[in-house]
Order: sequence, then structure tokens, then C-alpha cells
Amino acid sequence: MASAFDLLHEGVKRRLWEMKWTALRPIQDLAIEHLLADRGDCVIAAPTAGGKTEAAFLPILSRIADDAADGVRAMYIGPLKALINDQFVRLADLCTRLAIPVHRWHGDVGTAQRRALLARPSGVLLITPESLEAMFVLRPTQMPSIFGRLAYVVIDEMHAFIGSVRGAQLKSQLYRLRERCGCDPVRVGLSATLGDPEAACAWLRPDGAAATYITDPDAERSLKILVRGYQCEPPGGGAGKGAAQDEDATQDEEDAAQGEDPRLHLVARSILRACHGSTNLAFANAKSRIEELADCLQSEATRIGLRHEVVVHHGSLSKEQREHAEERLRADTPCTAVCSNTLEMGIDIGEVDSVIQVAAPWSVASLAQRVGRSGRREGAAAVLRAFFIEDAPTPEDTLWDGLHLDFLRGIAAIELMLEKFSEPPEVHRPHLSTLVHQLLSTLAETGGMSAQRLYRRLIDSRAFGQLTPGDFAILLRGLADHGLVAQMAEGDIILGLRGQKLCDHFSFYAAFSTPEEFRVVHLAREIGSLPATLLPPPGEFVLLAGRRWRVETIDGDRRELHVVPGKGRRTPKFTSLAADIHPRVHAKMRELACTSDVPTYLDDGAKAILAHVRGTAHLVGRFQPALQPVSPAGRSRVFLWAGTKVQRTVFLALREVGLEVQDEQVGLEVKAPVEQTQEVLRGLQERTPDPRLLAARADRELAARQCGADKFDWALPEALWAAAYAKDRLAISRGAFDVG
Repeated sequence: MASAFDLLHEGVKRRLWEMKWTALRPIQDLAIEHLLADRGDCVIAAPTAGGKTEAAFLPILSRIADDAADGVRAMYIGPLKALINDQFVRLADLCTRLAIPVHRWHGDVGTAQRRALLARPSGVLLITPESLEAMFVLRPTQMPSIFGRLAYVVIDEMHAFIGSVRGAQLKSQLYRLRERCGCDPVRVGLSATLGDPEAACAWLRPDGAAATYITDPDAERSLKILVRGYQCEPPGGGAGKGAAQDEDATQDEEDAAQGEDPRLHLVARSILRACHGSTNLAFANAKSRIEELADCLQSEATRIGLRHEVVVHHGSLSKEQREHAEERLRADTPCTAVCSNTLEMGIDIGEVDSVIQVAAPWSVASLAQRVGRSGRREGAAAVLRAFFIEDAPTPEDTLWDGLHLDFLRGIAAIELMLEKFSEPPEVHRPHLSTLVHQLLSTLAETGGMSAQRLYRRLIDSRAFGQLTPGDFAILLRGLADHGLVAQMAEGDIILGLRGQKLCDHFSFYAAFSTPEEFRVVHLAREIGSLPATLLPPPGEFVLLAGRRWRVETIDGDRRELHVVPGKGRRTPKFTSLAADIHPRVHAKMRELACTSDVPTYLDDGAKAILAHVRGTAHLVGRFQPALQPVSPAGRSRVFLWAGTKVQRTVFLALREVGLEVQDEQVGLEVKAPVEQTQEVLRGLQERTPDPRLLAARADRELAARQCGADKFDWALPEALWAAAYAKDRLAISRGAFDVG
């Protein structure tokens, strides 16, 4: 029986010999056999640097090697331009001895390269969903000659698309490609993190047979974990217990006097002591915290005489700044990159010795993706170092303070990652905002069509749930009221004046919303950007790209903030939203608070915080009963531990009946006696409220601030927005109101 290597094209095999490959990985063997046997769509899952790209493209290149002209034969879709640039280099190298052109197309690609593809469409194209959208709008008549012979579509970092706005856009685009170009390519998904492989396989082609899931069960890596906990006075609260016990307490007092958070300096020192001489990724969730931590690391390194470079990487930095960070990570000399989820993806950053997590991650899936960036050397273990800063107990603490919920959530995420749990994707979201986006794009592409044909083209893509024809008619009328669409005398739907204006602007091609921003510029060189509504005034200082700047002038016409290097430090402000927390995470948090087992990876400080959490839980009977009185009399406390969506739903339901309610992440404080609250909850249990009615009464602007507004939410009729909000953001679980 022929080996997988023997099945490859001779040119591909020759190139692998030249590249000194000694063997294929098991997942590559499996993918080669599947794709070269024409067994249809597949999802290839393997850890970061596990060989997924080659697993997909070795057989694809073998299949198209002798027929790569007269149209793009394979299309790679990536979520990031930087990732596309990396993969472009890898694929171009792989195709060195093959007559297969490799093209890339995104916002940073020059006109000459684009013209080369348009003149002779061929080979492999690497592209973002936004650039593909631009082709639909600007070059619809050229698309059949470009994609008419498309045989394969490879979707990288597939987990980043499933259940997201861009994922709905991509599903719609793949259907539109088939309609316009007559192609029906094999679909290949690549991912390192999938919470529900079965759902992922169904998502890849929702109108046909589910894809085959290909993974290597023996690809597990060993993992080392250390969690450090700090209980300190909050800034402005004095030296604090944690600071007083630290050898650098005097420095902490000086930091506090300058308006800095001395607690973060504790973490910075610990990171430097543990990671000096190695290359690391330090993740923090908020961009402002990233900048604070980077500044602390640089200050501490200078103060204690360490030569250790610190770089910064997040989405509000310029391309030049991000590329500098990536180059430093690939260099031979060690450094630490303080970063956001922009470095969760598979961008080539070389070997990383350890991953640092400061505070709880957004999700278990995000944590697993981050941890997978380390331990890539043969035989090396992945290393996770997590740091949690919690306020020291005071007599004024509430119960919720004593539960240290960020710490508890972080430990729960680690425990669930070790249990191989990852949040399943939300594959059934209606994505009505993206439906509006694709509706406008389709009209720009075609010039107009009947409402019935437009409905079928959008709904048959399976990207937007089960919108009824009646709801679609309501949507069209609402869009017409906003001037986005119009109806011709003969009945066809076309773009309205406002819709045409939107489609004519380059910002239209992204299905997600982007905040209005000002470029931050020093000597005509862009450093990054800041939200237009949160700009520091002239004379103020700001941290950005790990450096301190003083604002000189603000140019409103050019939308620029001009800065010079400064000595002062002020944390920048960015718009940010907290992610919804899965019920399994809340359940694990409760379990950790109520049991006695202590994870072996906790240091003494973290053990002390966990002990304080458990002492607090003991005071309230380990949250039994779930409804308890609060002193002073006249208030009650509801423990839910059921995930953000249930939490939000119960909050709205109690508020709807006139109670004053305060959200406490895993429970609620109600301004009503226990007896009254219990009676209301019992009534809600007997007559479960309709989430759509709760959503209809929700404050739409407040909901947008809390959960984020999708790009075209403003154009949705009220009833449709409420239905989508109920499906996306609310949930009635069994027993949600049974807390007696």
C-alpha cells in the first residue's frame, strides 16, 4: 500500500527533499490521504505549529500542480493580514519548484501585485474576507474569470470565524461565489482550538454533508503551570500588606506617589525574575492594562539593571509597531512581548519559552490558544505563568469582594483547560447586522433583484438563521426608511442613496464595526491610534507602544494626535467590552469555592486568596440556599452561577417587575426583602418570561454599551433587533428562577 508521501505530486516530493524533510507528521498523512482520495470537506485540528498548513496544502498543491492556470485554483482565507503575509512566504517557498503562482490580496498589498492577479488569475490566492468583499462590490463581472475554476478553499484559524460576524460574512461569501462563478470548491478548515468539533464540521458546509474531522490524538504536549497571587492594598490605600512584605516596598510607595499602581510593579518584578533571558508572551485583556504592564516591565528592568527588551503588540498600534514586535520575537536575543489576542493567532513569532497571563483570560478557548504558543520545540513543555492581583481584605468588603471573582475565574479557566473543555461556538446566531451588510453588498454586486430572489440568496447561505419571509419584508421596509434600499416601479430592490454612499466607501467591506479613531503621530511616523471620544488633551501624557508621550496638538481635520516623548505616565483609554462567560466556567468557579482540593500549581499567595474565597463561601453556607437575606434588612442576595446570559436574563426579568437590581457577575443584589424576592422569582418560574419580550423592553443604547453593537444594528427595526438580542444575549435555563 502506497504511503501518504508516495501519493504526492513528484514536484512536491522533490521540494520536500530539498527542504530536508525527513518525515511527514501523522496529521499530514491523514489529510493527504483524505484530500487526494477526493473524500470532500475536512477540518484539520492540531496544536499551534503542528503542521496544519502543510497538511492542507501538500495534497492541494499536488492536485493542482499540473493545472494551475486559467483561474485561481485554491484560495486561503485568513483573519489577519500579518498571518496572510506569513503564510504567503511559506507557500511561495513550497511552490519554488512548481509552476504554481502564489498571490496575496489585502489592504497592504500594492497595486502591481493586484494587477498581476487580475491579468492572469492562477494558482493560489491568500485573502481576507474584507478584500473578498471588495471584489464582490467593485469587480463582480471579473469574478467568474478569477474564481470560475476554484477547487479548494482553506479557512485558517477557523475557530475565529465560527459564530462570529466575520464567520457569517464568510459563509455568505462562499455561497455567493457559487452563485456568481459556478464553482463549488472543497472546503478545508484549520484550527488549534475547537470547543465542539461536530458543530465546526457542520458549520463548514451548512447546506450539505458535514466535513470530516482530522486530528492527531497523539499530538499532546506536556504543560507546566505556576499561578502567583498578590493580595495588596488598592492604589492610594497605603503601603499595603503585600507591599510591606516585599523587599521593594520603598519603591512601591514612590510609585503610588506618582499615581502608578504599585501592585502591577510587583507583578512586573516577578515576571522579570522568572523570565529574564528567555522569550515570552505576556497577555493582558485590556489594551490599557497592556500598556501599563509594558511600562512597568521597562521601568523595573531599568531600575534593577536587567537588559531585557520589552515590546508591545495590540490592535491599536500601527502596522510598523506590530511588525517590529514580531521581528523581535523571531530574533535570537530574548525579549518579552506584552500583547492582546492579536498574538493568539498563528503568526510566525519563532520559539516562545513561556506564556504569561495577567488576570483572568476572556475564555477557556482563548487561554488554550495562548498556551499553545509556547513549547513548540521538539520535546519542550508549554509553560503558563499566571498572575492575579486582588485587593487585601478590609472591614468594608462586600461578600462579592471576598469571592475574588477575577482570580476564581482565572483558576476555573485553567482547570477547564486541563479537563480539555473549550467553549462551543455559537453557530445559531441570527447575525442580522451581517445580513444587512450582505444584503447591501449583494445589491451593489448585482445592481438589484426581486425581494424573493434576494431573500433566497441570503437565507440559502445558511449564515443568518431562520428568518421568515414576513420578517424579511419588515427588514426591507426598515432599511427603506433609513434610505439604505429602495424599490423600483417594477418591484426590484436596489440600493437607496444612503446605501449607495455606504457601499462606495472602503470602510464598508468589513462586516464588523470599527470605532472612530485618531492616529497618534510622532515626527510624521504613526505610533498607533486612540478612540476619538477618549483623546487626552494637549499637555497630557499617554502610554502607547510601550513608551511615554506628551500630547502636543490635536489636528481635527487630519484626525491626528501629535505627540513627543515625555516623562509623565498616563494610562490610555480604549473602548472595550467584556465577553459573555459560559455556564461551565461559572459552575467550575462555584466548585472551586466550595471544595477543599487545592490545585498544585498555586503559590502561597494564590493559596491564601483561594482560602479567603472559601472562607467567604463558608459564611453564606456555600451559596445554599441560593436566595439569602442581606444586612441591613430589606435587601436580598441571589446566587446564580449560571453564565452571563442567564445572569442577564434574570436581571432583566426582576427589573421588569419593578425591582431595583444590581448585577454582581455570578449573582444579584435585590433591593427587596427575601420574601418579596422569593415571591417574584416563584412567579417567574411558573410563568417563564419570553426573552423576546424582555429584550423588547431592554434599553437598546445600554445594551449596546454593555454587549457591543454590531455594525448595522442601528438599521434594524425594533422588533427584529429585540428578537436577535434575545437569541444572542439572553437565555432561560431550567431552574433559573428556582432559587428557593
